Amino acid sequence: MPPLRVGIIGCGRIGSLLEDDPLRGKPCTHAGAFDSLASTRIVAGCDPHPERLARFGERWGVPALYRDARELLAEETPDLVSIAAWTRVHAELALACARAGVKGVLCEKPIALTLTEGQKMVQAFNRRGIPLVINHERRWEPYYRLARDIIRKGKIGEVRTIIGNALSGSPGKARVKDWGGGPLFHDGTHLTDLFHFFGGPVAWVMAHENRPHGKSHIEETACAMVKFKSGATGFVEGGGARRYFNFELDIQGSEGRLLIGNAGRELYITKKSRRFTGFQELERVPFPEPKKAESPFTGAARDLVACVRRGKASQSSGEDGLMALRLIHAIYQSAGQNGKKVRP
Repeated sequence: MPPLRVGIIGCGRIGSLLEDDPLRGKPCTHAGAFDSLASTRIVAGCDPHPERLARFGERWGVPALYRDARELLAEETPDLVSIAAWTRVHAELALACARAGVKGVLCEKPIALTLTEGQKMVQAFNRRGIPLVINHERRWEPYYRLARDIIRKGKIGEVRTIIGNALSGSPGKARVKDWGGGPLFHDGTHLTDLFHFFGGPVAWVMAHENRPHGKSHIEETACAMVKFKSGATGFVEGGGARRYFNFELDIQGSEGRLLIGNAGRELYITKKSRRFTGFQELERVPFPEPKKAESPFTGAARDLVACVRRGKASQSSGEDGLMALRLIHAIYQSAGQNGKKVRP
């Protein structure tokens, strides 16, 4: 079976450039992921910046380089398209791909700038039967998948609380109309996606935010109490004006606790206390190792190939991406109404 022909739209950091970061595990970009599979071949790249485009072509041995995405779609007719461009053009590019008849699309997170745009994307792809995969890459990361298996098998009992943070520095004075949102939107989308991944559907949120430059500008911090339909409670914070970056989830169950994030993972199980007679306490136990270590970016590319060739449902579908965006917008809406309870 010949490899599926791939076009990469967006040759910047997540599209290609981060592959040269010596500290990151590889592959760590859209181009690196598709280049790593025998089932796919990159045939074209697109970016409005000539120098970046030329660097992409040289890096991946791709001569077909375009400044306009529609020209790429018309001239190269790729089987798959990877959208690694700015969020504000996700919907425009994805809908162009759907109209051009591509077989599948991998789109960078968040799915779109607005809920309306995200809904149009999902509807258009569903109507045409085209797989739309959203790159919330932790859904393919082996340790995050092991964490969900641990939870589903009841090793920490029933999930009672999920605490998540995506903390970073101050984002500046960018406007909402251009960027959609601040830290909760751009990095926090991984967090809101994982709240669904681990906790299931959300019933309501009550939120607070800090927008030092006014309502028309993106937030510096957004945080919320989240109530899951399962009955569990969550707490989420994005931004925080910190002098460091931290991404972490603390999942506490009736029989144990699991922590996972960029700094690693820990697992605790309820056992007889060694300090207090008649009490139970948490004791750290080894976190299991995955049977197969694979870059989540490779996992995303492989997922899209399986969707196209075998009709497999994606592990991170357009609907999943839309749910993550709905939760972010519910947090913004609640915070804008002084913490009023909002249903996503």
